[in-house]
Amino acid sequence: MGVDYRTFRRFLGEKSGRRLVGSVVALAVLSSGFYGFQLQYPATRTGRACSGMLPVGPVLDLVGKSKLSLSGLGFHTSSWQFDVSDDVTEPPGLATRCKVGGAEVAIETSAGAHNAYGAYTFQRDPKSFPVPLNAGWQGLMAADDDEATASVLLDCENWTPEKGSGILVTAESPYDTEVTKAIRVKLARVATGTAQRAAEKTGCETEAGDADRLTAPAATARTVSADDATGTCAGTTSVAKVQETAAERAPVEECVLVGSMQLTAAYGPFSDTSEAVVNGKYGGHDFSSGVEASTTWTSSTCQGSLGIGYYHASPVEGNDRNFTSAPLTKEERADLEHFAGQSAARHGCSTPARLSS
Repeated sequence: MGVDYRTFRRFLGEKSGRRLVGSVVALAVLSSGFYGFQLQYPATRTGRACSGMLPVGPVLDLVGKSKLSLSGLGFHTSSWQFDVSDDVTEPPGLATRCKVGGAEVAIETSAGAHNAYGAYTFQRDPKSFPVPLNAGWQGLMAADDDEATASVLLDCENWTPEKGSGILVTAESPYDTEVTKAIRVKLARVATGTAQRAAEKTGCETEAGDADRLTAPAATARTVSADDATGTCAGTTSVAKVQETAAERAPVEECVLVGSMQLTAAYGPFSDTSEAVVNGKYGGHDFSSGVEASTTWTSSTCQGSLGIGYYHASPVEGNDRNFTSAPLTKEERADLEHFAGQSAARHGCSTPARLSS
């Protein structure tokens, strides 16, 4: 039987074409599958969380994942945006919160923050202190045995209060992780790195700290004699012993006059909380200084996101002193005034108001 070679070549061409099309389709399917798999990499998922504002390497380092890890099994992320004050119009992407591998991060504007204290316990736990970050960062950390929280406050020079004034980042370490010195510095890098990326993505013009010089904050306050105090309690004289932290530009600072009073300085969203907005702009009071049963306070005016500097004394735990019936002594007034003046100067604020009699 004769062979029609033109028909045979056409038949081979059709077969080759079908094989080529099949190969292209298979390659496309494989590529799509690889891309979908790639989207599950811990690094990729971290990069998408919190509106893309997280520093991927430091976050993965904090939660114990390698940036090169190809396995997303057991690695969970979630992100959501949340409402803030009606008086603030945030840049796109804010306010946002996310959970990544057990760590949690919130990014919001300082003027729109509803509760800057969040998970912090130092307001109600006398053993917990806000310890300042270092290397020029305006931030703090509070830590216990199995969890730590850090905050960074950046002033945005080109933002009005209506746009948010500044950026507030709060980061929490994975729960039930032993808070070692290494974890503290990793958490500090997450908080500061997130603040920098948030500033870049939202057009915030700011002066950040030095990422290369950042070291682990101290675990807690130190107890020293008043004469040896060099930090937040430097210059106090009304008691023999004090508990203090290093004196840095932290948004919350504390000095404990052992057995007597706690002195606290608070700035921006830490003094102008949602409760304070309702009750009065001076840390919840209507006047720039005053005396109530449980507190004696003064205040100063600051720039940008720092808003009002609020400085107050309160009895330490176990001391039921009433400041209206047992007002501050001359030495105690001097300590509060000195504490407030030093803190205000560190933050570039005005001289605090004269204490009420």
